[in-house]
Amino acid sequence: MANTGNGNPFIRLIIVYSLWTIGGALAGSLFEVYFYSIGMPLQEIYLADAFWFVAALLMVPVFRRFRARDFMLAGICMAAVSVSLLYTFQGEWTAAAFRLLLGTTHVLFWAPFNILFYEFRKDNHATLGAIYYSVGPVISLVTPAFAGILAATLGFQTLYLLAIASFAMAFAAAALLVGNREYRYDFDSAMKSITGLRSLIFMEGFGAAVIVSVSLPTMLLLYVSRPEEFGIFTSLVTIFAVVATLITAKLSDRLKKRRSFLLPVAACFGVSAIFAGFAPTLSLFFVGFGLVNFFSRIFFPLPLALAVDNSKSLANTMVGREYMLNLGRLSGTLFGFLIIAYSDIRTALIIQGAILLIYVPLFERKKKKLQSN
Repeated sequence: MANTGNGNPFIRLIIVYSLWTIGGALAGSLFEVYFYSIGMPLQEIYLADAFWFVAALLMVPVFRRFRARDFMLAGICMAAVSVSLLYTFQGEWTAAAFRLLLGTTHVLFWAPFNILFYEFRKDNHATLGAIYYSVGPVISLVTPAFAGILAATLGFQTLYLLAIASFAMAFAAAALLVGNREYRYDFDSAMKSITGLRSLIFMEGFGAAVIVSVSLPTMLLLYVSRPEEFGIFTSLVTIFAVVATLITAKLSDRLKKRRSFLLPVAACFGVSAIFAGFAPTLSLFFVGFGLVNFFSRIFFPLPLALAVDNSKSLANTMVGREYMLNLGRLSGTLFGFLIIAYSDIRTALIIQGAILLIYVPLFERKKKKLQSN
């Protein structure tokens, strides 16, 4: 990463990421409740989330090289454009359009961000990942509740305008603080670079990511449908996640044994999702949602650290990982939609939690091919 100013490059990148995350939380934390409020059925809201994961699958095979800052700036612009749809138009079609445009950022923003992030250190991958994944929970302690209250008092359009302003600040920060190093990758090489990890990454997307980003927020609509209640609930369930993530990732780096943490956490993650699916009351769902949030924040840095541990080319590994992760997310969302079509969201969450438990024996099958297991 080129030195574009004084100060630690890691801190500069975190500044950009924090502004990006605030914009994303303002724009997306009330996605489900917003479209529910304009009369969109729960099942269609769930299906709209599938569009979130399409763009990356189409984009990854097309590109062969990119410049980090240029791609990140393009990603921030696409995020702002996606939010401007919500600000300008009111209709159910904008749910799919918003998710489709936002999905381009999996490649435009996240691929270069992850590469830059892990180039700063050769060791302590999980600890870096924990800081990376902790920014979201820290911001989520305040932002969703603030977003909910703002939407309830001044309207969703005010909220979306504020999100666009946050992305504008993220754009300015990225332009000033992020170097424009060029990276090259080849799609075939990217897929080969994650040999031994492909099925694990797919399962991470299919189960873990869909549970957290699609199923649980959608199921919350069964209990609360007012924006301030939805936002406050979302904020509250993040309270204990930050410390747990930092402590666990630090221990994982020290012991260099991801397996010792990854497998028990994955199992607890799956069981918590099953518990949330069975919860008959809001209070029990709060417990289940909180446990999922707790274990997911511990879980997600570890597979990412494992990919870095086994990487020979960060560009190929991160691009290949984004492709398989989004393939898993798309497949998992469509699978969940089919379950809802024939049953309900509770059943979808219970089955997804049970599927996540498969991650444990799957890892055991793959562990001989992996370093730092």
